[in-house]
Amino acid sequence: MHDVNSTTHGSLAFTPSCTVVICTRNRPKLLDRCIAALRRVDYPEFQILVVDNASTGEETREVAERWGVRYVVEPVPGLSRARNRGARSCDTEIVAFIDDDAIAEPDWLTFLMQEFNDPLVMAATGVHTPLKVETNAERLCALAGRNAIHQRRVVDRQTTPDWFELSSFGGLGDGMNMAFRRRAFDLWPGFHESLGRGTILHGGEEHHAFLSLVGLGYRVVHTPQAVVLHPFPPTMRDLRFREIRDLAGAVGYVTLLFVEEPRHRRALIKYVTEALRGKPRGWRGQMQCRPRIVPWWCALFFRALGPLLYACARVSRNPLFQ
Repeated sequence: MHDVNSTTHGSLAFTPSCTVVICTRNRPKLLDRCIAALRRVDYPEFQILVVDNASTGEETREVAERWGVRYVVEPVPGLSRARNRGARSCDTEIVAFIDDDAIAEPDWLTFLMQEFNDPLVMAATGVHTPLKVETNAERLCALAGRNAIHQRRVVDRQTTPDWFELSSFGGLGDGMNMAFRRRAFDLWPGFHESLGRGTILHGGEEHHAFLSLVGLGYRVVHTPQAVVLHPFPPTMRDLRFREIRDLAGAVGYVTLLFVEEPRHRRALIKYVTEALRGKPRGWRGQMQCRPRIVPWWCALFFRALGPLLYACARVSRNPLFQ
């Protein structure tokens, strides 16, 4: 792995053209707040594109029109579909993605764009910090050490021995704060449309994307200087729902990797075996203990549900499986 301790790198004068894509569905107030924050971002010139992912009313379009930003519709629900639609609707050098409930810091794009000064970098990610930590649920999320990556990390096949697990399981950040070269969407199929919010298999689409691009010989960089604020689940009910959804989705994602990425099966089996034995992963940072959110039997049930969800997703849908 490359030097991860440096916090100053590249030239801050590097300013490739960029479009910020916001995928949204039926959340006009959050979208309005997200765009307002983007208007305060200190970057020489960038576009904003709203992808309306099958909203049931006109409010999303009205928010986009009020701010004077581009607007396209992806009529089939699914975050990966919406992201692919957004990226392929852009003609800038870089496509950045931010969640509609996130708030970008003013220097977010500046630091994210610097990573593309390296021609081998195909994607870059930043960090997300909590919008607030006030309720018990929010404090538990903070205690769990989520978003524990606080150092710069460059991952590729040539110099990173553990590139498979870093790319596949969260060692490069998450999808609410990331950017890709536009030409990446001409080199690989794009986000796996069976993964992500709005599908049976919730989550994992950004990690699958990082794995795919690193597997093709490119680099993906995580930079802690590119920051967005993102909310934690505010109530215990919300937190429990996210926990069981993530448990099922994670095992479904592992099942997808095992079935659809046969060249990585040995590395996958090794990773899962070590995880079941409780091997700590240094790249996750210091994970703090927290109370159990759902009973053990409930966690076991939803983990067991993962392969079934993958099977349902595979037989129910799209051209990737035809």
